Amino acid sequence: MAPKTLAWLLVPALGLGELFSAMYLSSRPPKLEDWSRAAPALAAMRKQHELVVIAPDWADPNARYAFGDALMPLADVARPDESRYARAIEVSILGADAPELRGWPVVDERHSGKFRFRLVENPAPAKVLYDFVDHIADADVFDAQGGHEGHCSWNKAARREAGGLHGDPAYPSQRWECAGGAWHFVGATVVEDEKWRGRRCLWSEPGAGYVGVRFHDVPLGKVVRGYATLPWWIERELKGAPVDMKVLIGGDVALHYVHRDGDGWKPFSAPTGAHAGTRTDVEFQVSSVRPRERQFCFQADTR
Repeated sequence: MAPKTLAWLLVPALGLGELFSAMYLSSRPPKLEDWSRAAPALAAMRKQHELVVIAPDWADPNARYAFGDALMPLADVARPDESRYARAIEVSILGADAPELRGWPVVDERHSGKFRFRLVENPAPAKVLYDFVDHIADADVFDAQGGHEGHCSWNKAARREAGGLHGDPAYPSQRWECAGGAWHFVGATVVEDEKWRGRRCLWSEPGAGYVGVRFHDVPLGKVVRGYATLPWWIERELKGAPVDMKVLIGGDVALHYVHRDGDGWKPFSAPTGAHAGTRTDVEFQVSSVRPRERQFCFQADTR
């Protein structure tokens, strides 16, 4: 074959090579330094403390590392769900969408390198009146055994501990400490759900009786709503006894919730009834017939 003919054959081959190279590069996820360079664009778009959601969710670790607590605070990252947020910013790579934001109208969209930023609005945001996790320091906590309520003590500078892989969830520095061991406390921590997603909640592992968490003068809407779980690495064994939680509103039992291994991040809702629109005490009582390894954790709010 003549040299000139070979040269002409190289032209489409080079073109195909460039096309495949471009397709390969565009399909590669951003590196950590790319996430860091995207932070200013996100900060410029985030005007009202909007929830930041990463799509796909496996890219969350790099995003959190690059964006920091200012753009992705723990309360947002380990949120119970998205219902309370009026607006969110979806940070997307590789053309992915966040399933939890589907149905939220897009009001702004921008692109920066490998990233797509979409500002979306919740068509029906919930109005949260009181978040029990945020107000745990204001509660009264007691360990009831044999009909006696032993009050737990608030420690605002406790020793922090973390169990590591397949260990206990992190013990917070501010917590209600009850008798019986370091594990026997009530405080805000993060546990993993059935999708290995972190959830911020109140650790309330029961002892021989029940653990009571009482909040005073709580503003009420129509419901006390929340979620509960145990760390998934414990739940998935399906060997533990059920955990019972009573929700008392104004002294009346409004809900008897039962959590069984395998339930995962399970929702609950207690109607406030005649107490709606008032302020009164709300109490959570957590117990189990076999409390060993019952690392129960719940989140709740009024709305």
